Amino acid sequence: MKLGKQVARIGLVAGMALTVASAVAFSAPATAATAASAVSSPASVATSSASAGSTGVPSLLSRQARSDAELRDQIALQMKIAPGGKQTSLNEVSYDNGKFVVTYALPGQQVALGVADCPSGWFCFYDNINFGYPRGKLSSCGTQDLATWGWRNRISSVDNSTTNSVEYWADASPFGTRYLFTNYNPGALSSLVYDNEADLVNRNC
Repeated sequence: MKLGKQVARIGLVAGMALTVASAVAFSAPATAATAASAVSSPASVATSSASAGSTGVPSLLSRQARSDAELRDQIALQMKIAPGGKQTSLNEVSYDNGKFVVTYALPGQQVALGVADCPSGWFCFYDNINFGYPRGKLSSCGTQDLATWGWRNRISSVDNSTTNSVEYWADASPFGTRYLFTNYNPGALSSLVYDNEADLVNRNC
C-alpha cells in the first residue's frame, strides 16, 4: 500500500510540473507580442504627425506673409514646386523671361480686396476670392498648362485686361479636358463657381 501511495504522489507532482511548464510556454508568445506592439506604437504616432504637418504647405502659399522671413519662405516654396523661376523682386518670381509672373503680397501691405489690378495686355488669376493675392499673370496666346508654374487648382478669381477672351479648363484625364468658364474683356470675376478647379488656360488670339 505504501508503495502504491508513493507512486501516486510521484505521478501527481509530475502532472503539476507539466502544467506549470505548459503555462510558461504558452504565456511567452503573448508577452513577446505585447512587447512588439509597444515598440511599434511610437512609429505610428510619428507617421501620423508627419502626415498632419504636410497640410500646412498650401496655406503658406495662399495667404499674406506675416514677416519678411515668411515671404522669403513663400518665394522659396514657389520656386521649389515650379522649378525654373527667377526672383525678380522681393515678392515676385518670373518664368520664361517674363512670360509668367507670380506676385505675393508684401507683409503689412494693405490689399484692397474686391479691386482687380491686372495690368493692361495681361490676364490674371488670383489664389483667393475678391482678387486676393498671390496673383499670377500671363499674356501668351494659346493653351497654357498651369502646372508649369504650380498653379493648378489654385484659382479663385480672375481678371482679363487683354483684347481677347480667356477660357479656363479642367484636366479630365484620361477623358480629355472639361470646359469651365470664359473670362471676357473687359471682365473681372471676384469669385468662381468652379473654385480651385482650373488646370489649363487658353487665350483666344
